[in-house]
Amino acid sequence: MSPALGLAILFILIGAQVARLVAPRRLAYAWVLLLAAIGLLGAELLATAAHFGGPSLGVLHPVADVIGILVCELAGALISGRRRVP
Repeated sequence: MSPALGLAILFILIGAQVARLVAPRRLAYAWVLLLAAIGLLGAELLATAAHFGGPSLGVLHPVADVIGILVCELAGALISGRRRVP
């Protein structure tokens, strides 16, 4: 496994855990992980294509990744609406 892939997986897991701490009952954990992965991939593609994203950590851009994960998690939480607790 390349170090960049391991770091990307770590960013996805941390982003998903933070989203679960902030809004624990908004989405199922599988959706939170998927949204975090989409946010990271989208941010990396945008940072690579536009040549921005702040300092890089290896091949990843942590500032852009955090912003991308945050945007996807917020969009998912807004689209899903409130979940009712049984």
